[in-house]
Amino acid sequence: MNPENPRKIYLLNTLDLSHDPFAGPVAEQELHSSENEPYFFSYYIDPKNPESNKPILQTLRDARNGLIFGQPGSGKTTLRYTLEADCRSVYDRTLVVTYELSHKIAQPPTAEEHWTNIAMELAIDLFIQVIEQLDTFDIPTDDQKKHLKAQIALIWPHLRRTVDLILADDFSDRENGLANLWPRLYRPAIRYINQSDEIINLIKDCSPGKKEPQDILTRGDIITSGKDLLKAGIAAAKAWGFKQIFVLVDGIDAHEREVESMLTLISPLLDNLAKWQTEDLSFYFFLTSEMKPPLIKTYREVLNNLTHSPTYYVIEWDKGTLIELLSQRLKAANSHIPGFNALAAADLEDSLENCLIKAAQNSPRQLLRVVSALIDAHAQSEHTQPLITSKDWRHMQEKWSYGPPAPPDLAANSSSL
Repeated sequence: MNPENPRKIYLLNTLDLSHDPFAGPVAEQELHSSENEPYFFSYYIDPKNPESNKPILQTLRDARNGLIFGQPGSGKTTLRYTLEADCRSVYDRTLVVTYELSHKIAQPPTAEEHWTNIAMELAIDLFIQVIEQLDTFDIPTDDQKKHLKAQIALIWPHLRRTVDLILADDFSDRENGLANLWPRLYRPAIRYINQSDEIINLIKDCSPGKKEPQDILTRGDIITSGKDLLKAGIAAAKAWGFKQIFVLVDGIDAHEREVESMLTLISPLLDNLAKWQTEDLSFYFFLTSEMKPPLIKTYREVLNNLTHSPTYYVIEWDKGTLIELLSQRLKAANSHIPGFNALAAADLEDSLENCLIKAAQNSPRQLLRVVSALIDAHAQSEHTQPLITSKDWRHMQEKWSYGPPAPPDLAANSSSL
C-alpha cells in the first residue's frame, strides 16, 4: 500500500476493510479496474421489482426475451453483467452472448450486419464458456471439436494471441487462473479457471493450422451471409449441449440519446425476435426509460405474437434498497461496520445514510459517486479518524467534479427527510 495515499489508509487501516469497495461508480470501471476480480459480483443488490417478489435474475433466467428499462446510472449494465455471470456460473446449458453497441458507428447496422456481429460475439463466448465448463461435459466428440474449430477460425485474428498465451504460459498462480485472459476478449473473469490438460488438448485440437483460418468457414458456398454465420454459431452451441442462447444487448445509449435513433439502432433485432426464438435464441435489451412507451407502441404486434411473452422490467430504487447497496459493499469488503450511520460524527444533524440517500436522487451511480467523494474529502484531512463530519460533507461539495446534480447542503437534507 502506498503510504502517501490517505484514502487507502482510511479504508484499509482505519476502517480495516479488505479492499476499496467504492473505487468506481460505473460498472465497466469497477469490473475492469480491479486487480482482484471478481469483487464486483459480490456487490450486487437486486433492485426493487414493483410487480413481483421474485428476484429479477430468476425472472430473466425463466424468460425467452426481455426488455429492461432504467434511467442512466440506475444499474442496467450492472444487471447485465450479473445476469451474464449467473449464466456462466450456473451450468444449466445457457450460452450467454454479450452484444455491445457502445462503439460509435456512422449509421445503424443492417440486419445482416447485426447477424454477422452477433455471430462473432457468439464465437468468443462459446470459446470462453466451453473452457469454463469443460469439466462438466463428457469427453469432447469429433463433431463438437469440428464445430468449435470453425467458431475459433471465425474469430482467429482476435483470438490468436489469447490462444498463444494459454499454450505458452502458466496461469496457475494468477488471481483467476486462465480467466485472467478474458478481459483481453472484453469479457469479465467470473471465477478461477484451472489450466488443465483437458483444456490445453482441446485448444490444440481446435486451433486453426497454417492455412488461412477463415477458409474453414467460407470456402465454397458453406457460409454466404451474416444470418448463416449466426446459424452456424447456434448449431455449434447446440452441438456442445447448450439448450438456449441469451444475447444481451447493451450500450445503446452510450453515444446516441435520441429515442428515435436508439430505436432505429435495434429495430432489425426487434423485427426478427420471432424468427430467432424458433432457433432458441433470445434477446435481452437494456434500454433507457424514455424508450419504453414508443417501443411498446411501435412493436406491440411483434411482441404480442411471440411464442413466449417477453419480460418487461423497469429498474427502480428506493431508500431501503439503496441503503442495502451500501451495506452489501461494506460486507463484501469484510467490514465490521454495519452501515454508514456508524461512521457519522456527532455534529451531523441527520443520519449520514439519510444525507447520502437524499444526495443520490434514487440513482445508485450518484450514490456511489457521493460516497466516494465523501471518503476522499474525509481522508484528505483525517485519514486516521473513522468518523465523518459535517466539515467533510462541505469539503466534498466544494471539490465535487462529477457535474450536476451536486450533493445538497446538509441543512436541506435535514429539513427534507
